[in-house]
Amino acid sequence: MTLSLNVIAKNFINIIYPLSCESCKARLDPMDTLGVCPSCISKIKKNPLPHCRSCGRSVGNANSICPECGTKRFHFTRAYSACLHEGVMKELIHEFKYRSRISLGNILSGIMIDSIKNYPGALDGVDAITFVPIQDRRLRQRDFNQSRVLASKLSKALSIPLIDALKKVRSTRPQNELSREDRLRNLEGAFAARNARDLNGLKLLLVDDVMATGTTLDQASRTLLENGAKEIICFTLSRGV
Repeated sequence: MTLSLNVIAKNFINIIYPLSCESCKARLDPMDTLGVCPSCISKIKKNPLPHCRSCGRSVGNANSICPECGTKRFHFTRAYSACLHEGVMKELIHEFKYRSRISLGNILSGIMIDSIKNYPGALDGVDAITFVPIQDRRLRQRDFNQSRVLASKLSKALSIPLIDALKKVRSTRPQNELSREDRLRNLEGAFAARNARDLNGLKLLLVDDVMATGTTLDQASRTLLENGAKEIICFTLSRGV
């Protein structure tokens, strides 16, 4: 009886406020819980194998690293990304972050959960999951941190504890507005540990929504390591192409 009433209520609400796909705007079934139509879901591009053994970028050889990682070293041990940051995925992340479509966290985290299970050994020895913080001003504007939402859902699905390990202590410009050379300077000293004692000896899975050059994840990883963490593995929803 309760289920039937729920279906009736959702169908009635859908007459007044019809559900639509967050990407193509096509009408959705009143009982939809994902916010994205099957057609758009099918267009999301996975990060194709094989991957760079450092940054997770798609490369031609499973035993190689990409040209960029051949000339630099990150503070994290390895990074993984579920999808390519283009097309439908890029649109969904924009809606999720900047238009407060928090309900998209269900499908986006689901994609991440399915993806990480396909990487043998990615979670071996991980003690806790944490996330890249955002500035207090942006948190007040959005009322949520998209990376924390994803990390929280991963934590629950994977039965790995979630810890709020980092804070943003300095205002920075959005990384996507800067050149590759300016991104590192923009983030120097931007992060701090909330409680270094909580990090001592931990192997952490650091979660963010997008990885472009890897500068944000690198500086966050550096802060975690400097405050006692043993090792950092990074995991993002999408990877810049």
